Amino acid sequence: MLQAKYFWGALVIIAMWIAVLVVGVVSEADFMVEAPGGNVSIPVVWGLALMALIGSWVVAAFAFRNGAAPEPKKEEKPLAPTEG
Repeated sequence: MLQAKYFWGALVIIAMWIAVLVVGVVSEADFMVEAPGGNVSIPVVWGLALMALIGSWVVAAFAFRNGAAPEPKKEEKPLAPTEG
């Protein structure tokens, strides 16, 4: 059965990765890390992809979790006295 939490969880994860795709295609920005051996240029999309990966794990942990259904409480009946 389709549940709303599955739909919204999947939609949020898809939206995160579409944002990563758009930034990766459109953005020209880089992080410049200066080091004694030379400068290193890291694309911004790598940082965004790392955050989307962490966000996907968090959303999946909550949206797609299937916990065990709680068992209904049973009334305990007193035991009948034993003979003998």
